[in-house]
Amino acid sequence: MVNFDEQANCLNCGAKLTTRFCGECGQEKVRRITFKELFKTAQRAILEFESPFLKTFITMTTSPGRVCRDYIEGKRASYFNPIKYAFWSLTFFFFLTALTEQSVGELATSSFIGSPTPETQRFGEVLSQIMESSMWYLTFIYTAVFALLLRVFFRKEGIKFTEFYVLAILPSAHVTWFTSILVATSWLDAKIITSASVYISVLFSIYAYTTFFDKNKVKVFLKSCAVMFLGLFIVGFIGAMHTYIQIGYEDAVEQHKLEQAKGKNQVETNNL
Repeated sequence: MVNFDEQANCLNCGAKLTTRFCGECGQEKVRRITFKELFKTAQRAILEFESPFLKTFITMTTSPGRVCRDYIEGKRASYFNPIKYAFWSLTFFFFLTALTEQSVGELATSSFIGSPTPETQRFGEVLSQIMESSMWYLTFIYTAVFALLLRVFFRKEGIKFTEFYVLAILPSAHVTWFTSILVATSWLDAKIITSASVYISVLFSIYAYTTFFDKNKVKVFLKSCAVMFLGLFIVGFIGAMHTYIQIGYEDAVEQHKLEQAKGKNQVETNNL
C-alpha cells in the first residue's frame, strides 16, 4: 500500500514533488480517500462557486466577451474548456429532449413542420432527419463559419482563426444551456422554443462579440451584426443545399426501386 504521508514523487507521473502541485502534470499531492475527501471532491465539482464550470457559466451570463478575451489571452485555468463547455451543453440539451420526449429535429425545424404545402413539409421532414442524426457535428462545423467571418471582419486585430473559434463557440454553447431550460418547460410550443432560442442566440452572440473588443463600440457592434447575420445566411444556405441534395438522393433511390419493381413485374408478365 502506498504511504501517502511520504510522497517524494508524484503518484500520477512520477516526477519529483517540490510543491503541493506537481510541476509536470499539475496533480495535487494525493491524500487517502476518505468520506471527507469524497465530499470535498463532490463540492468542488458540483457546488463550489469558484469551480471552473460554475465560474464560466456565471461569468458568461454577465460578461461573455470578457470570458472569451481572458481565455484567448491565456487566463485558462479559471475557466472551463470551450470545447468541453459546448460538448456538455449539447449533451444536456439532448438529455432533456429525450427526457421530455421531444424531437431535436422537430425543435430545429418547427417552422417547416405542419406546413400547408407538400414541398415545404417534405423539406422540413428531411431537414429534421438531418438535424436529428448530425446535430453534434453540424454545431461544431457551422461554428467555424462564424469564426471565419470574425477573422475576415476583424482581421486587423491580429487574432488567429482558431482563437476566433473560441469566441464563436462559447456564446453558442452558452445559449444552448438556456435552450435546454426552455425545453425543460415542455408546456411551451416547439415554435416558441425555436424562435426564442434564435433571438437569444443572435442578440447574445452580438453582445459577446461587441464586448470582446475594447475599440470603438459602434463600429464593433456593426461588424458584429454583419458577422452574425451573414453567418446565419451562409449556414442557412448550406443547410438548405444539404437538404435538397438529400431529397434528390432519396427521390433517386425511390425512383430506382420503382423501376426495378416495374422491370420485375414486366419479366413475370412475359414469362406468363
